[in-house]
Amino acid sequence: MITQNELQEKLRSTYFELISDIAHFSYDELLSTVANSLVTVVNSTHAAIYIYNNWSKKYEIKTNSNEVSLVMKRKVDFRDINQELIRSDSAGEQSIFKEKNESLNSVIIPLVPKFGSSGFVVLSYPKNVDTLSDDSVELIKRETEQLLKLVNYYKLSENSVSKSRFLFDMSTRLYSMTIKEDILNDIVQSLFKLYPAFTYYLLLSQDYEAESSLPIKTIEYSDAATKRVSTQAFLSGEVQLEDRVKDKNTSVYAPLKGRQGVYGVLQIITPHAVDFTEDEIEFITQFANTAGAAIENVTLYQHSKHLVSDLKLINEATHKLNSNLRLTEIISIVRKQIIEACCAAQVGFIYVHDESDTDFSILTGSTSYFETEKGEIFAKGILDQMKIDADPIFSGDFKRGIPYCSIMAIPMIQSGKVYGAVVILHEEEYFFTFENYKLMQSLVHHSTLAMTNSILKDKLEESVITDYLTKLYSRNHFDEKLKAHMQSDEKGALILFDIDDFKKINDTYGHYIGDEVIVQVANIIRTQLGHEDIPARWGGEELAIYLPNASIDDGVVLAGQIRTQVESFTDPGITLSCGVSSWIDKKLDSVSDVFIRADKALYEAKAIGKNCVVKE
Repeated sequence: MITQNELQEKLRSTYFELISDIAHFSYDELLSTVANSLVTVVNSTHAAIYIYNNWSKKYEIKTNSNEVSLVMKRKVDFRDINQELIRSDSAGEQSIFKEKNESLNSVIIPLVPKFGSSGFVVLSYPKNVDTLSDDSVELIKRETEQLLKLVNYYKLSENSVSKSRFLFDMSTRLYSMTIKEDILNDIVQSLFKLYPAFTYYLLLSQDYEAESSLPIKTIEYSDAATKRVSTQAFLSGEVQLEDRVKDKNTSVYAPLKGRQGVYGVLQIITPHAVDFTEDEIEFITQFANTAGAAIENVTLYQHSKHLVSDLKLINEATHKLNSNLRLTEIISIVRKQIIEACCAAQVGFIYVHDESDTDFSILTGSTSYFETEKGEIFAKGILDQMKIDADPIFSGDFKRGIPYCSIMAIPMIQSGKVYGAVVILHEEEYFFTFENYKLMQSLVHHSTLAMTNSILKDKLEESVITDYLTKLYSRNHFDEKLKAHMQSDEKGALILFDIDDFKKINDTYGHYIGDEVIVQVANIIRTQLGHEDIPARWGGEELAIYLPNASIDDGVVLAGQIRTQVESFTDPGITLSCGVSSWIDKKLDSVSDVFIRADKALYEAKAIGKNCVVKE
């Protein structure tokens, strides 16, 4: 019979050798070797070590397959042992179980090391052999618990290093990626390596269309959702635990945090209730932080790429707009940039006239919807709203009787004045992103100055060639037009009008009414013109029309129509005398010749009684 001292020396010698060579064993291999060593040291038939697994909530045998088949035949009540271990932890006492059956005598020794999971050793002897003494059992218990404590410390340190290396390798991969889907794929694969038996989800704070194989959901923000543990983790930025009694499992919610915010929550669901250790919670926290930082990095990277792209677009547009372009060319450039940048279905350019806050125009270059009556009514409604607060409109659910749900309406403001708006539409709900909206604001801001300058330039040019009172062409521009047409046309007709007895109008009603009469005649002339006809104020109460590629008879007919309209629809009532001339051979006629003949015809009309048409 082995003495206590011999037993202690053998155990310590054996255990010391194992500890010295611990780096070459896995945890299970080491405990299996301990069991084999106990068979030799205490001369038992079989030995098995069971360790409690916190993940599976049960004892797991750490012995090789041959021994397992023998030991597992024993009818050991694990529930009694577990309760005894729990009692032992709280009371500081450990009970030894001794059991006999028809073929074996067994000793079950509870193991409660000061660090690490509890367990027990089963030592079996033939029926006719006495088991160990109580002192020997206590010695085995004490020395084995000391061994387990050292092994657990070592394995914890080794596990910590392994997890640190895992996080380092993971962060190295993730931080080198520039596509969010690749990062999410890597996170999911890493979770599977760490916790193959668990279920997990990435609850992201932003919409993300991922492939169906990825366990991704969008975190909810409704009032009811604020009571959920996942939402609490997102809002607080702290790890949350949830034990689900009904489902008999445990969920961990770890926020995916970056330096600038929380981008979602990692949800880990165990198949049954689990008591997570502080070390495991800390590791999950570091894992989630690494994932959150990677998501933040790629989000910022993609955002910076968008910013660079947007800046290039703005720079390109500004460069083009700084050129000396006509308004139609400017609108064409801006419209193209808008459609390319945000895939707009319709783009409208609305301009408010200086003369009236209610008068506006849909500028040439707007897309088809704004050329319709409904489009004009819609544009007027947008302008009316902007008159109230001059704020832009950005909506993905714009339900106001139009076939477009997404809208961006951005006022064209220069020096604090609203000159109009650029309206961008799409049929789909919530089609435009906030980044689209900010880019369009910048683009409209940069293009507004170019558009308003071009409009002002057009107005200045128009004022040079237009009579300020009648808005017909000036005499100088009319002369230039006539010279140009006589170079390109095959023929043409010229009409000169003179308001009869105009001095009496001024003397009777005053010069203001005299000007009003001239405007009335100009408006009537404008209503009777053909598409290519050129009207002008010739001077004082005299007006003129040039008809390209028209005969003298065409001129007489038009002059007669205008004379009749003026006589019938002016107030105070007036009449016109009209002189008509024409040319058919540019080699024989000059501009002055045509004017002289028309002026002569006008003189004759005055001479024969006025209010008539004479041709020359």
